[in-house]
Amino acid sequence: MSKNKQKKVLISGYIGFCNFGDDAMLQVLVQHLKEKGCDITAFSADTRTTRAMFNINALQYKNIFHILKGILTCDILISGGGNLLQNETSTKSLLYYLFIIFLAKLFFKKVFIFSQGIGPIKGFIPTLLTKLALKNVSGITLRDVYSQRILSKWKIHSKYCYDAVWNINAPEYQPKDIVGIQLRNYKFAHKDYEKFLAKYIDMFFSDYEIRIYSFENKNDREPCFALQKAIKMRNPRIKSSVIGYRNPNQIVQEFSHLKYLIAMRLHANILGLKTGVKVLPLSYNVKVRNLAYEFNLKFGEISEEMPLHALLTDLTTQEQTNTKITDARKRAYEWAFLDDIINK
Repeated sequence: MSKNKQKKVLISGYIGFCNFGDDAMLQVLVQHLKEKGCDITAFSADTRTTRAMFNINALQYKNIFHILKGILTCDILISGGGNLLQNETSTKSLLYYLFIIFLAKLFFKKVFIFSQGIGPIKGFIPTLLTKLALKNVSGITLRDVYSQRILSKWKIHSKYCYDAVWNINAPEYQPKDIVGIQLRNYKFAHKDYEKFLAKYIDMFFSDYEIRIYSFENKNDREPCFALQKAIKMRNPRIKSSVIGYRNPNQIVQEFSHLKYLIAMRLHANILGLKTGVKVLPLSYNVKVRNLAYEFNLKFGEISEEMPLHALLTDLTTQEQTNTKITDARKRAYEWAFLDDIINK
């Protein structure tokens, strides 16, 4: 980077919504950008919390004057990470993130797509707009090969890199007799899955402490408390608690003491693998299944009546000799592609 000019970087993502995965990716990104000497600003739904948690500038993400100020005063827009460019959950959010990219390109700013997954994108117009937004950006890094295949079909160059959460600083693994369970709301979940989980938690882990993790409080707390209630009804002697999300470091410290993890969210499973916990993914989305396939992990489908006896027998009796899992702690996002753009 030029010594006489500090690069101004603007970050657009799912920021300020109190979500572990997005906050963890932002934490990793901010740490690297600070090491590069950048002046960092982020669009956020909660500017006060973002400023305090990450020690960066923050602008209100829906305020058009803040948006224009952020775009006009930055050198580089970084969009990501996460699964921003999809309309499975909301077309409105897809159009918002595309608008930010188009606006930055309109004012001739460098645009970098950071550690993202692409799709699913439904509909001709949303697909066309996404293609146009990603054409001729300064760089794109994707966290899965399936997204890369989509862009390859669109004739858009990208680079596959590991998800940025692999870069999070994990403390020494010191397991205790604690089982972590991480749940989220999912409208297609099997109607009795909390009862099934409670039954087999009682069967396999009655002598353990059970900690049920909310990674995004507005979406996760309801199923977390429902599971705790089901456990208490099944066996009131089991010690259980619901752990609400506060910040990434809190969750990382918690996971360093888990012996087993049963988790729905992608970044809960990644953090478990990174930390060294034995993990059982509960799939609600293709990204979770793909992670399980990549590491040869057995997993349950949250929308079905899962064979939990067999899955938990395997989890608690099989030695973790899979070399892919053993090497998981060494994984890291590759910064060279972004650094080249910052340094120009």
